[in-house]
Amino acid sequence: MPTPNRSHRAGPKGARARKSSKPHRPPRASSKDAGQEVIRYRPRRPEDDDWIVQLARRELGHVHEQAFGEPFPEVELRQYLESGMPTVVIERSGRPVGFYSYLPSAEGKMHVSALVVDAKFQRQGIGRKAMEHLESEARRMGAHTLEVFIQDVNPRSLAFARELGFREVARVEPRTLVLWKSIAVSPIAVSPGVPSLPLPF
Repeated sequence: MPTPNRSHRAGPKGARARKSSKPHRPPRASSKDAGQEVIRYRPRRPEDDDWIVQLARRELGHVHEQAFGEPFPEVELRQYLESGMPTVVIERSGRPVGFYSYLPSAEGKMHVSALVVDAKFQRQGIGRKAMEHLESEARRMGAHTLEVFIQDVNPRSLAFARELGFREVARVEPRTLVLWKSIAVSPIAVSPGVPSLPLPF
C-alpha cells in the first residue's frame, strides 16, 4: 500500500524533501477501460436457484427434450443446487448473466456439469472468459483434465468446446459425446466418468 505523500528527512543534513505543489490524484481510467463492463464470478447463493433453474430451462430445455425425449429436469437441477455442488454465478457489471457448475475428482479430472449464458449476452466472449476462469481454478485445485458431456443435437456447444481445445474421447447413450481437454503437460489416463446431472453443456 503506498505511503501518504508527506515530507521526510533525507541526507546527512536532514534536509526536507520538496513537496509537490499539485495534490496527488489516482490515474484516470482510459476511455477503453471505462467503457468495458466488468465480469465477475461468485459462488451460487440459495436465492439464485430460481433464476438458475429458469435460465437453464430456457436455454437448454429444447436440447434436453431432443436428446433425452423428456421434459427438462427442473426438480433434479434444484436438488443438485441444494446439495451444495460447486456452482458459480457469472455477473457482468453486477448483473447475473450465466452460471457454471463443476465436479472435481480425486483422479485429477474436473467434470464441467453445465455452462449456461443468457441468450441476450451470448457471442460477447462471456462463455469463453468463464471457461478460462474455470480452467485456471481447475489447475489451482490440481486438475489435469477438463471433461464435458455435450449432446449431438447441440452443434453450437460442440463447436464452442472444440474451439476451446476439447476433443471427443467417447460416446454414451443417449446421443451424448464425451470431450476432454488436457490442462497439464502429462495428464494421467482416466476413464470417462458420469455426471451427476446430465445437463447439456
